[in-house]
Amino acid sequence: MRRMYFLWLIFISGMVSAQFTYTVYNTSNSGISSNNISDIKIDNTGLLWIATNNGISIFNGTAFTNYNTGNSGIASNAVKEIEIDGLGRKWMATQNNGIILFNGTTWTNYTTANSGLPSNTIKNIAVDTANNLWVITTDGLTKFNGTTWTTDSSFPNINSLKTDSNNGVWVTNNGALYKYNGTNFNFIVQDAEKVVKIDNNIVYVDTNSGMLTYSTAGTLLNTYSIGSSCVANTSINTLDVDSNNEVWIGYGGSGLQNFSDCVTYTANGAGLPNNTLNVVKTQNTNTIWIGYTQQGLVKAIPQNATGCWQMISAGRNYSTGIKTDGTLWVWGSNSSSQLGDAGVIRRNAPMQVGTASDWKTLSTGYDHTVAIKTDGTLWAWGANRYGQLGDNTTIIRTTPVKIGTATNWKALSAGDSHTLALKTDGTLWSWGRNYDGQLGDGSKIDRHIPFKVGNGINWDKISAGDYYSVGIKTDGTLWSWGRNANGELGNGTTTTTIYDVSPKQVGTATNWLKIVAAGTHTLALKSTGTLWAWGSNGSGQLGDGTTVSKKAPTQIGTGSNWIRISAGWGHSEGIRAGGTLWGWGSNSSGMFGSGPTDIISPTQLGSTTDNMMISSGSSHFLNLTFSGSLRVAGSNTNGQLGDGTFVEKNTLTSIACPSNCAVPTQLSATNITSGSATLNWTAPTPAPANGYLYAYSTNPIVGGIDEATTSTTVNLNNLLPGTTYYYWVAAHCATSQTSWIPGGTFTTLSGGTGCWNIVSSGNDYTLATKTDGTLWAWGINEDGQLGDGTTANRATPTPIAISGVWKIATAYNHTVVIKTDGTLWAWGSNQFGQLGDGTTNNRTTPLKIGSANDWVGVTIGNNYTLAIKANGTLWAWGHNTYGNYGDGTTYSRTIPTQVGTAADWRSIAAGSDHALGIKTDGTLWAWGKNYDGQLGNENTTSKTTPVRITTATNWKSIDAAGDHSMAMKTDGTIWTWGSNLSGQLGNGSKSSRTSPGQVGTATDWKSFDIGRFNGIAIKTDGTLWSWGSNEVGEIGDGTGISRLSPALIGTATDRKTVAAGSNNLFVISNSGFLSGSGDNRKNQLGDGTLIRKRIFSPIGCSSGAVLRTDEVVTQRDQLKVFPNPVSDILTVSFDQKILSVTVYNMAGQQVLTKAINDTKGTIDVSAFPSGVYQMKVNAVNNFVKTVKVIKR
Repeated sequence: MRRMYFLWLIFISGMVSAQFTYTVYNTSNSGISSNNISDIKIDNTGLLWIATNNGISIFNGTAFTNYNTGNSGIASNAVKEIEIDGLGRKWMATQNNGIILFNGTTWTNYTTANSGLPSNTIKNIAVDTANNLWVITTDGLTKFNGTTWTTDSSFPNINSLKTDSNNGVWVTNNGALYKYNGTNFNFIVQDAEKVVKIDNNIVYVDTNSGMLTYSTAGTLLNTYSIGSSCVANTSINTLDVDSNNEVWIGYGGSGLQNFSDCVTYTANGAGLPNNTLNVVKTQNTNTIWIGYTQQGLVKAIPQNATGCWQMISAGRNYSTGIKTDGTLWVWGSNSSSQLGDAGVIRRNAPMQVGTASDWKTLSTGYDHTVAIKTDGTLWAWGANRYGQLGDNTTIIRTTPVKIGTATNWKALSAGDSHTLALKTDGTLWSWGRNYDGQLGDGSKIDRHIPFKVGNGINWDKISAGDYYSVGIKTDGTLWSWGRNANGELGNGTTTTTIYDVSPKQVGTATNWLKIVAAGTHTLALKSTGTLWAWGSNGSGQLGDGTTVSKKAPTQIGTGSNWIRISAGWGHSEGIRAGGTLWGWGSNSSGMFGSGPTDIISPTQLGSTTDNMMISSGSSHFLNLTFSGSLRVAGSNTNGQLGDGTFVEKNTLTSIACPSNCAVPTQLSATNITSGSATLNWTAPTPAPANGYLYAYSTNPIVGGIDEATTSTTVNLNNLLPGTTYYYWVAAHCATSQTSWIPGGTFTTLSGGTGCWNIVSSGNDYTLATKTDGTLWAWGINEDGQLGDGTTANRATPTPIAISGVWKIATAYNHTVVIKTDGTLWAWGSNQFGQLGDGTTNNRTTPLKIGSANDWVGVTIGNNYTLAIKANGTLWAWGHNTYGNYGDGTTYSRTIPTQVGTAADWRSIAAGSDHALGIKTDGTLWAWGKNYDGQLGNENTTSKTTPVRITTATNWKSIDAAGDHSMAMKTDGTIWTWGSNLSGQLGNGSKSSRTSPGQVGTATDWKSFDIGRFNGIAIKTDGTLWSWGSNEVGEIGDGTGISRLSPALIGTATDRKTVAAGSNNLFVISNSGFLSGSGDNRKNQLGDGTLIRKRIFSPIGCSSGAVLRTDEVVTQRDQLKVFPNPVSDILTVSFDQKILSVTVYNMAGQQVLTKAINDTKGTIDVSAFPSGVYQMKVNAVNNFVKTVKVIKR
């Protein structure tokens, strides 16, 4: 499963249930001067200036202050219109007594008697950005610059007037629209009744058949006709645009309409006092003021504004929301810091991001988040591997960063790894990944900063899918671009052409209203309320009753009352008029409450009728009610539901409104030893209901290992010696979690000696030798690859019955070793004869292969083995489909077979189905499969015999894994080539190579190893570096962030040898301590748990046959250890003399040794940190036994 994205709130024209709370102010219940209101303006202090037929009323939200002819210098009480200029002065038009000016202290009246005003009967007024006053009377158009009145009488019948931001003057005269340039009236269009508003450089014009919009340059933007658009009737009395750029229309007879969302509120359907509105004025996003002729002033507040949430957005496996107070909250997966909390640790309850309270809107993608603040600035955080954040880097951002300096961002949509956005001027911008042309800029070039798409200024709606994009223009046309493998573009094909890298119109319809792009399917609504869908349909996500994909928009059912839609990966949700909730498509997480069976047509979810907004994730969705309450359902493996658990929910579950939670203080680290430490902090007041979260890592990014506790003290065990750790604590209250509080660092003590010597890791299993020459194995064992005589997985290192191991080779499901005596041994899967014993029988214990004792090198790939003898000859056996042997054939053999006659092979390395070799002259050779350029010979043609790679003669060492290769030269440089989908080449990109390319510029590399999707290396200074995929923390840097270039891991300088598995990395220090990182679902780390580790964590060495562990005393001897668990004094007794006891922590470090020389002795463990220890008891007659002891 992948994910899907946030969908904007969607409405359809029609009557809907009341969604506003109304407050009416009239002469009976307030101090307003009149019930007849003709205009409303809001000054820069938030005061309402209200024009009435009984003077001016000023409202501060609590009380009215009235000015009329009886108490002020107003010349007339019949005030028609108010305009406020840039100086804060209020200009007022009276019905028959000229113009009134109020400068804050003085009232001034302008009439024909005392000014150049041509008439006292005023039709309209306007002010421009130069603070000029414009007036229309029966004598034409008049301009007053503060000194001089100038009248143009050439147009005596002007009936409406507005000015734009460039001081253009727009008028209507005798049913036509004109723009006045100071000298001439330039004709724009016929059938124009009046100019109702100019906002954001858009001119809104009422017509006999609907509404027109023009740019201030005079270009027609859109025609909205009754019947084919949302326009309710021809009587548009008033229009305003709110701070979200939503257009609100007040009609004469049809009520109030949110034109942008096509929803109409009427007296019958929504409780308005009357359907004929004189004036509409928006204040911020949560308040609409309405003026009537007889009903006075009405304050309309959206019902959800009184609740907790004002918007929501669901990403792949995480969720976000903005509360009505403008604060931003996040929860769920955080593998790429998409939560923006400076860390990579998932959250199962909402957490506030920063302290800002001016967030306006946001959109969530696969693992990156973008948002707009109320000041129009753009912000982004999370994954950035393709530049999808737009900050001109590919660096992951762990907290919100401002993108550019623009302040006119309007809307945005985050896709898989690209981002779309609109500015208030109607332009479309895109950035991020562009492999499929999803940016629409006519290329397939990734963009790391916002890039303008074409020259269009009429984009209205956008939505970013996985690898494609869709949009609607202001003329109601539908456009799409990008990948089309499943028909998601809706153009009637499933072919992506060279033309799909730019927006292309879909069909000819001009009444598209809303749209959402999911992973590979698309949903849309028309202004008629009908639902349409196209693209992938394998789970019934289109809702047409089938599972057949559609290449073109297909109407879903016959319903015409759809008002909102959302789409996730393989599933869809919608809301119908009346507020009912519907779902269809994949139901694998039971989010629809009907079991795992897919639903192929819209099915009602529950019986609630208060659903306002929906947003779909990968396999969960969020649902917002009209009261601002949040409900959730679906998968919860990453805490994406925000209910404080990780348990999926099959029915809608309410999430309490989060409140801020007090943070812990006075963090400290004490009792620090070489393998343990104690973290302490002081509880806040009040103490958090659900305790605390704590984390520690070797990286300053919040991550590493995280746990929960209800205590204010925790003991950390299994730490590496001489290592610096960072630590953090957060509080978990009943409804929320706090940000991480840093505690600083502590460094464990150095000292002690480990037991490990060499390590080799394969596909979810690992083998290692100890300094005593014994071999140990752990991890998956389904083919007997561990060699312990079973096929049972092992959670901790298990001894293997073979000694004297010199070299180890691991890969997919078999193991081959060379002993110090030069003999070759193998075990595990043998389906293709890869063990070399002449059979295809699996072996669960080491089996000697042949009688030769001169083997000096061995490597294994996907079911085949290569080896070198002391005489420099190369041998091969097992799978050979791709010419893996290099002998010119492709048939398999079950015993070692010499490859050619060359006797100068020095070293070899095997990948999945390709191989590398270095000869004694320092030349590099390759053969086998080459689909991804893994041979390095500048093509992708496979070879069945060795081909020389480059002309260099200074190759020193090599490794191969999966479909890529790596080599080091004698000058200390490392080189990589082949597949690079996860950044495993370490070259700073994800682009594959067909020839060796140097990794960085470093010349001090010492040794390395590579896995299928990772690399790990040591420099000559003993520092550790790793790169590639980090989805399960395998890089070991404490994060889940993949690295495209080598990243320094910790600060230690004592690294000796490394190994890379399929999803794990291992390192042994000079002191013999072994540690591992990454996946652990199959016991790959050997630490006895199934918990993955994002930092290198120690693997103990005191277990198995060498140190037998018994938690209880058996009947075979009389050894007694009590009490166990123990707090202070531990007693040991035996029926023979005990010589000594030695105590180890779980990292294998010795923490105490004591001579006993008696049949009974005691040990004081009171100073030990709490945890599990191993006590080795040595007695006479060579008695040795180890007992597990629990210290409390």
